[in-house]
Amino acid sequence: MFTNLIYVHFGLNDDFLYAPTSLIDFLYTTYYASNIVHLNVRVRSFDDCLCLLDRRFTQLHTFIVQVDRIYHTSMIIKNTETLSNLKCFSLTLFWATLEYDNLILPLLHQMSFLEKLTLSFTIRDRISFIDGNHLVIDIISKKPYLHTFIFDIVTNCAIADEQLLPTSDDVRCPLIQRGYNVGYYIDYLYDSIGRCHIYSLPFTMERIQDITIKFPGGVFTHVRHLVVHDFFRSIEHDFFLLISQAFPLLKHMTVVSLMEQKKKQSNKSDEYEETSSIIKYSHLTTLKLSQAHIDYAKELLLDSNTRLPCLNKLYIDYEKLANVTEDFTSDAAHVNCAKLKNLILYGSTNINETNFFNYFPFVQCRFRS
Repeated sequence: MFTNLIYVHFGLNDDFLYAPTSLIDFLYTTYYASNIVHLNVRVRSFDDCLCLLDRRFTQLHTFIVQVDRIYHTSMIIKNTETLSNLKCFSLTLFWATLEYDNLILPLLHQMSFLEKLTLSFTIRDRISFIDGNHLVIDIISKKPYLHTFIFDIVTNCAIADEQLLPTSDDVRCPLIQRGYNVGYYIDYLYDSIGRCHIYSLPFTMERIQDITIKFPGGVFTHVRHLVVHDFFRSIEHDFFLLISQAFPLLKHMTVVSLMEQKKKQSNKSDEYEETSSIIKYSHLTTLKLSQAHIDYAKELLLDSNTRLPCLNKLYIDYEKLANVTEDFTSDAAHVNCAKLKNLILYGSTNINETNFFNYFPFVQCRFRS
């Protein structure tokens, strides 16, 4: 069985689903693992990733892995032959990690013959930012055969003073001198936390790490998944307009902010201004507002602000949805909700069934705590 298996690709599209162990177990034990040259998988933990690299993949030249979480591990890769043969490695993390210096960087240092490297993750509580100097000194210069380096890296660090944030020269120049085109922005968050987001251009990944309101824009035609995460600052209408322009083919968006908007779109009196500023997300199918202030439900669901012609899946608190739709009677939100097929609701399960199911006749509804 599978005697000619050389290419394996297994992944999950829903971020709320955890990667199954059955495929990993199969790959651990399959007799024909030595034939596989291309492996693309999603796994639960970094241990799973290390286990795969420590198996009998002696012919493996491309390893693309998406990891849900990275915890501390004491595992050591004994089969260094697999690492030394790798020509292409891609690592994406779905949750922020503390273990970049302890686990990720040492693993990369063992891949001496890499020709293509892709990194996408967020690092928490590091004492310094991942900037151009770090990427050149600790990664690029250690890989003499590397010709393609794609990256999207966020670092959150403790910074006592906003004046101590790195300069543009610190972040970009070392990479530009090596021929890389780089985008970046630096942010100073709450509680003396600094944030640096650096990414290679042109941006070719389908996901970009969480952005804040300091994101400068650009054109990211490959991005399909986006999280706008700014817990303690308001996200205004103009920024949502910037998002629609920067990510024209966006399909999945999550908004995380507890702050109410300072400029309420519903307060506009100029009819022309109101019409001309309507935002359209032509391809957006999934919207997650479960950790967002009610203002963002109004911003994105009311058709006087935003048009969502393809929206079919919505995550939202029930009380907020009832408020925005005026207890499921308002036409203003019905246009954007007309094609909804999946509705994931949080909070109260005491719904107004008559109005609700008249408003959403085709929806499959699930409640989450």
